[in-house]
Amino acid sequence: MANRPATLKQSDLTRYAKAMRAAGVQEWRVDVKPDGTVSIVAGKSDDASGPNPCDRLLE
Repeated sequence: MANRPATLKQSDLTRYAKAMRAAGVQEWRVDVKPDGTVSIVAGKSDDASGPNPCDRLLE
């Protein structure tokens, strides 16, 4: 099975980070779907989703 090209390149992520910083957005995230669709969510995450319980294990 051959390796497939990256759906999100580091240069793209760096560009998104610089744009968010320039816009004054403190909290944001990038969601990448398997089909290559990239969405940027600015602001705080939903409280309904809550923290990932696996994060507790990594502390």
